[in-house]
Amino acid sequence: MNMTLAAQDEQAILFTSLQQLRDSKTPGFMVDWAALLETTEGDLQACRVGRENVFPLKDIVAVLKALPSLGRVLALTRNQGVVNEYKGIYPEPKLGEAGPQAAGIFLDIGGLDLRIFMGHWHWACAIEDETPKGKRLSLQFFDKHGVAVHKVFSLEETNLTAWQALLDEQTVAAEDSVLPKFVTAEIEDHSAPSSAKQVAEEWRQMKDVHQFFSLIRRHRITRFAAVQAVPDDLSREVSIDAFQQLVDATAVQKMEIMIFVGSRGCVQIYTGKTQGIKPMRGWLNIFEENFTLHANPETFAHAYVTRKPQSSGWVTSLEVFDKSGTLLLQMYARREENGPEQAAWTELLANLPSLK
Repeated sequence: MNMTLAAQDEQAILFTSLQQLRDSKTPGFMVDWAALLETTEGDLQACRVGRENVFPLKDIVAVLKALPSLGRVLALTRNQGVVNEYKGIYPEPKLGEAGPQAAGIFLDIGGLDLRIFMGHWHWACAIEDETPKGKRLSLQFFDKHGVAVHKVFSLEETNLTAWQALLDEQTVAAEDSVLPKFVTAEIEDHSAPSSAKQVAEEWRQMKDVHQFFSLIRRHRITRFAAVQAVPDDLSREVSIDAFQQLVDATAVQKMEIMIFVGSRGCVQIYTGKTQGIKPMRGWLNIFEENFTLHANPETFAHAYVTRKPQSSGWVTSLEVFDKSGTLLLQMYARREENGPEQAAWTELLANLPSLK
């Protein structure tokens, strides 16, 4: 590994600490152990390079393009409060040009459905872990802060020949690898807009929900600042219990919904019906044939019902944030592109009482 002696010592100390957590059988996943060690998940995986079966990957874009060849896998996107897991086959991606604003998409509505923001995909590695259930293979991607943006895990049905071909082409030998230098994330500024009235006026003038991103960029504000700034007919705060209430209500009505869960670099979308929330060990869970969601309600600090105009009428969603103003999840009713919203969904959200 191309590292200074000081960096090598730091990696060795971190790896020793990781081994001690394992030996003590401390419960949790890598992300939990990283928090205990006051480091990042990316740093923990990087310290394993050359010591365990963790191999840096050369070209993230090339790896993404190869994902459809792997067949059925488990795709995972998470943030600090919610985990979205889906078993399926990656569709052929459409990836934009390189650069900090580059974006891409894996589009299979009702299947594996991802939005990719390539400027946040900083480092990737292939991992081979031994578990009580046998060998587990994964591809893991991290942002510049060492936070996972997306993960891919092998299943029994995965095309392991294609997986190995990908590794043969993309892995870097430990002695040739340059390990990442992750940086601490800055605290996001959720300052109110200079003109809340102007934000509201432009909000009302939108013709497509995706114009919202341009709106907050123009005003140099965050999503959290925007939903707080506008009148109640556009965005109003509701109880953080609203997510469970809506999932259970839509399950009773057999309504198809859309749940968006994002990291900095990836949004993973589930579209379909659910059987409702299954609480377990303090978490809110959804268990479907191919889809699993785990949400920690202790991370829920604010929930807003938002209404955004488009050509076919208003689109209503529930948006849940943590205490720092980071978006944890969004929930919509399924609708056809440019089609109207389901009236039953509009009614469900309209009946949620405001906190004010």
